[in-house]
Amino acid sequence: MDDFRTRFLSFETTDINEPSIIANQKEIKESPETKASCLEILRQNLRNLENIDPLLDDCFLLSFLRVSKFDSHKALQRVQKFYQQYDVFLDLYEKCKIPLHKAQKLDHLRVSPYRLKDNSLLLIAYAKKINYKKYTFGERFYTEILVFHKLIENPVTQICGVTFLFDYEKFNIHSFLACTPGWIRIFLQALLQTFPCRVKAAHLLNVPPLFSTVYKLAHPYLPKKMQERVFFHSRNGDWQNLHASIPRELLPEQYGGKIKDEDMINCLEDIEILEKNFMKYFVF
Repeated sequence: MDDFRTRFLSFETTDINEPSIIANQKEIKESPETKASCLEILRQNLRNLENIDPLLDDCFLLSFLRVSKFDSHKALQRVQKFYQQYDVFLDLYEKCKIPLHKAQKLDHLRVSPYRLKDNSLLLIAYAKKINYKKYTFGERFYTEILVFHKLIENPVTQICGVTFLFDYEKFNIHSFLACTPGWIRIFLQALLQTFPCRVKAAHLLNVPPLFSTVYKLAHPYLPKKMQERVFFHSRNGDWQNLHASIPRELLPEQYGGKIKDEDMINCLEDIEILEKNFMKYFVF
């Protein structure tokens, strides 16, 4: 385990001065000078807008500058999109909010306690945990919004991004019917265009034939760069094709990894705190 700690950063790492993060900062053009100048430009441009009244604190604005590689114009556009989704998010809050104890039982999101070699966070989503006879896609999406907002508050995650692993084991007809074109569009636009989240890659596991239709619906909403970052894996060869992309040391045992399943971090454990944290973005 000591070897893990010397080779991989902890999920909880927040210090952006870690030596291994220097390369990530260079990739997004982050430096003390660009931070200061771009923050001032973005903040002033936002003050000049008449239709929104956004948060102007450094942490919030830096998340949008980092996902935009310190292009102030692109960051401004993304902040605008974020607040244009205001009605959608609040509608979800009003219509799709579920009792917190029920949300905790959904329990479909886990994070590895260690980051990948590129320092991105590894987030795993389990389709088998979602019973669409008990939950709607909207309820599921609402819990994911809460989790994403918390995860991307970490400045290291803002800089280094997130690697997604979607396990579609037990994806059934109820799952298929829940994934309507409208929900697929909202989900992908939120993840790829609205949230200040750098998506490094998406690894899809145990994909059944039924899912191919869902992927065809999703494909038009994926930018070309993202299409090239989607990878499919199977159990063949004891997950060796997956291990070529993600080291076994960072994966749970069910994928031939070295981390006990119970040691994976439950993203929905503190759901009440997540909800309060999310709503602060919409209190002006």
